[in-house]
Amino acid sequence: MSDSSNWMVHDHHKHQAALEACDIAAGVREWKEAVQRFNAFVDELKLHMRMEDEVLYPFFKEEAGDPDDEIGDLTYEHEKLAGLLYSLSIVIKHKDYDHFEECLKPLYQALVEHNSHEEAVFSRLSGHALLNRRDEILRRLEALRPGTHQRA
Repeated sequence: MSDSSNWMVHDHHKHQAALEACDIAAGVREWKEAVQRFNAFVDELKLHMRMEDEVLYPFFKEEAGDPDDEIGDLTYEHEKLAGLLYSLSIVIKHKDYDHFEECLKPLYQALVEHNSHEEAVFSRLSGHALLNRRDEILRRLEALRPGTHQRA
């Protein structure tokens, strides 16, 4: 996230790939690996959402405003993703691939849609005001560490 040429770009594809890897492990009934991959994915995604909810979104609202409540929509999408993650965390414990896959599809779809929506909003709203505060934003993002003040 600190690439100086395109510092606002998130690595959303790594989250999608991590979820796919979890699905593959579950598909071949490697449940221990599937659970490990899922837990790592959840931890990473929670941190990612915290970075956005606690740092990026407030900066966007402060610097660019949010007249169409797009940041509010993105925050709501995070809540939806958190609910889908919770549901899938219960399902994966039962080691029922059909049910797991049934619950995985809406999570994956919501993740892809959110990432696309967010990238469009970031592209429209990021401007010189945010660029002028780049170092401050990056410092705040780097201050967030896994395991502290985790999203519920």
